Amino acid sequence: MRRRKPSVTFYPKGIFCLENEWFGLQSSVSVLPALRLLHDSDYRVPCIHRDVATRAELEHYLRKWLMEKHAGFEILWLAVHTRKGLLLPGDVRRHDEKMDLDQLEDALAGRCAGRVIHFGGCRTLLLPRARIQRFLRVTKALSVSGFLTEVDWTESTLFEVSLMLELQKHPATRRGMQAVARTMRRLRPVESRKAGFVMHVRA
Repeated sequence: MRRRKPSVTFYPKGIFCLENEWFGLQSSVSVLPALRLLHDSDYRVPCIHRDVATRAELEHYLRKWLMEKHAGFEILWLAVHTRKGLLLPGDVRRHDEKMDLDQLEDALAGRCAGRVIHFGGCRTLLLPRARIQRFLRVTKALSVSGFLTEVDWTESTLFEVSLMLELQKHPATRRGMQAVARTMRRLRPVESRKAGFVMHVRA
């Protein structure tokens, strides 16, 4: 039986997903089933998923993402705990396990041309627009997206599946990303408002 092809114009982009533990050792909660759905769909989205439990592991896999052999994985999905401008991949009680936006910017500086970054945690992009544009300018990333509020894990993950699919339908250009942002607001207006979803495109 032939696999059905998507009925829309298709601009394939692989997903490089880094995920930390969400709700403790006894919880099986993970975005991995969402990635499998995207991979096994008629879009056949290439996916790489790695668990990160420390800042060192996060930095290690960010370097892997930037390698030439992973150039086809244009989407970085950071499925980690966050706060305003802050990534929390490890023990939140330890200052050296946190990574702020300045440090992430330094790690990615000048190396993200044509790539997009999505923050899956809470309130990550609750920052001035000028600061986010500086991050985009320094890293050369095409866009960043995330949430401005505390989000329900299941609801936000379902929303993110829609986002990842929409990213497959538009070219990796400024206009393409602007179209993604408009489409998400139009097709998922309630979820967008509830989660405070934002997508910033490099000016």
